Amino acid sequence: MQQEVPTKRTTPKSVRWSVSFLFMYATIYCFHVHLRLRLTQTKDLQSRENKIITDHFRSVIPGSSDVFVFSAFGIHSDSDDFSQSDNVTVSISSVVDMDSPVRDYKCILRRKESPTAIWTKATLQLYPESHGRRFTAAAFSCMVKDAIDLDTVSLVADNKENPAVVLPIMFPSEAKRTFTVCIPPLNSRYSKAYQLVEMVEVGRLLGADHYFFYNYSTEWNVDVVLNHYESRGLATIIQWSLPLALQINGTDGTSEEARLHYFGQLVMLNDCLNRNRGASKYVIFQDLDELLIPKNHQSWNDMLNSLPANMAAYMFRSSFFHLDWPNTGLDSNVINEIAKPYKAYAFIKQYREERIFGRSVRSKYIVDPLQVQVVGVHNVWKFRKGGKSYHVPPEVALVHHYREMKQNQQIRSQRDNSTLRYIGALYQIQRTWRSLLHIPLGPIN
Repeated sequence: MQQEVPTKRTTPKSVRWSVSFLFMYATIYCFHVHLRLRLTQTKDLQSRENKIITDHFRSVIPGSSDVFVFSAFGIHSDSDDFSQSDNVTVSISSVVDMDSPVRDYKCILRRKESPTAIWTKATLQLYPESHGRRFTAAAFSCMVKDAIDLDTVSLVADNKENPAVVLPIMFPSEAKRTFTVCIPPLNSRYSKAYQLVEMVEVGRLLGADHYFFYNYSTEWNVDVVLNHYESRGLATIIQWSLPLALQINGTDGTSEEARLHYFGQLVMLNDCLNRNRGASKYVIFQDLDELLIPKNHQSWNDMLNSLPANMAAYMFRSSFFHLDWPNTGLDSNVINEIAKPYKAYAFIKQYREERIFGRSVRSKYIVDPLQVQVVGVHNVWKFRKGGKSYHVPPEVALVHHYREMKQNQQIRSQRDNSTLRYIGALYQIQRTWRSLLHIPLGPIN
C-alpha cells in the first residue's frame, strides 16, 4: 500500500502580514517610549543634578520611617514685601517618627543655575495635636540670608552629601484671590458627592474664589465632581498619599490605633496655609459637612468689613444641625424640586442644637495667611509678629455643622433658617448636577 505523505501546513499570507505588522508596531512603540523616557531623565538630570523632585511624601532616609517630607516654602522674615532679599526661612512640611533616635538634620539649599550648595542647620518644630500617636506633624526650618534665586532644598541626616529627596521651594505669589477654602483630607472612599457640591456652591455665593482639596481616598463619583470644579479653575486637587508606615497594616488609618492622627490633617492644614500665603487675602478652614454662615450679612466680605480690622484670625463658634431631625416646614417649589432631590441639607434642615460650642471647641476660622505661622484643627497655634485673633460672636456668624447624631437623650433644639438667605445657591446646585448627568449623588456603599 502506498504511504500517504503528510501535507505541509502553511500560514495564510494575511496572517503572516498581520503578525509582522504587530511586531513592527510594538518594536517602534517600545523604542518611542524608551526614547521619551531617556529624554525626560536626561532633562531631569541636567536641571536637578540627578536628584529626585517630589510632590508626595518621601522618606528622607531611604528605607526608614524616621522623617517623611512633602513640600517646602520660602517665608520672608518680618516682612510682607516679598520682593525684598532679606532673611528667609525655608519651612519643610514633614511627618516625624517620635521613636526615631535621629534628631540632627541639616538643609542643603541650592540656587537656580548655581552648582554651589548652601548648608544650614535644620530646626525641628513639632506641631501640637499629635494625640499621642507615634508619628506627628512637624516642620523643619532652615535659615538663609538671601532669598534671591533660591530653588530647591533637601533635608539630610548625619551630614550625608547625597540627599534622597529634593523639594522645590514655593514662594508667596502676588494676590490672586480674596477667599480660598481649605478642606481636610477626603478619606475612606468618600462618596457623598451631593455634600461636596452643596458646600462649594453655597460657599461661592458667600464669596469663595477657590477650593483646595487633598484627596486621600474617594469614590469615582466624587472624582468626577472634583475634576469638574478643577477644569473650571475653581479647585486645586492635591493627591494625599500617605506612606504605608503611617498607616495601620496598610489600611486607610481610620482606626483609633492609627499611627498618624486623622490622615495627617495637621500637615495638610499648614501646607494649605503656606500654599496660599500671599496668593489669597484670606484663607478659610472648614470641613465638608460645615458651612460658615453670616447671620446679618450677605457675604463673608461684608461680614469681615463689620468686624475689627487687620486681625490675623477670625474665630467662629459652631453648632450641630442634626440630619435625623425632621425637615423644615418650609414648602416651596425650589425646596421640593431642587433641595430635596439633590440632598441640599442646608436648606432642608433648619433646626440646630440650642447649644453653641465654646471658643476653640469645634471652632473654625478665617485667617490672613501673612500673619499666621501655624494653624491647628480648631484654632491658630502660632502667629507671626503682632498677629492677633478675634472671636466672632455667634449672633454675627456661626459654623453650621450638619451630621447624623441619633441619640437617646433629649436635646433642646431651636429653629435657625439663616441659610434661606442663600437659597439662590440651589439654582447653581441644580445647574451643576445637570452638567453631571448620570453621576450618583452618593453615598456609594
